[in-house]
Amino acid sequence: MDWIKTLDWKAWVGTVALIIIFREGAVWLMGQFNHPELGNLVGLLSLLAVLLLWRKFKHLPARMIDTNNKIMKESAFAFLPISAGSLLMLMHMGKEIPLFLTVLVVSTLIPLWVYAKISKTWL
Repeated sequence: MDWIKTLDWKAWVGTVALIIIFREGAVWLMGQFNHPELGNLVGLLSLLAVLLLWRKFKHLPARMIDTNNKIMKESAFAFLPISAGSLLMLMHMGKEIPLFLTVLVVSTLIPLWVYAKISKTWL
C-alpha cells in the first residue's frame, strides 16, 4: 500500500479530468450536430491539438507525461468489454457491418497509430 502514499494525486486527478472534459465536451458538441458517435474522435484530436499548441509555447509537465504513460499502460483491460460488445453488435448488424467496421477503424486504429507515432518521436 506504499504506492498510494507515493502516488501523485494532483497529476492523476488533473490528467483524468482533462481527458474527461475534452471527451464529454466533444460528445456534447458532436451531439449538437446529430453525430455523437464522433465525440471520442473529436475529443482525442482536440486534446491532441491543444497539447501540441501548449508544447509549442511551453513544456508539458513531466508529472502529466508520467501519469499519461501509466494510464495508457493500465487501460488495456478497458478494451476487453468493448471488444466483446462489438462482437455481439456485429452479429446483429447485417448489411451495416462495412460501415460499422469503417467507423471502428477510423475512430480507433488510426488515432492510436498516430498517438503511437507521436509518442515514439517525442518521448
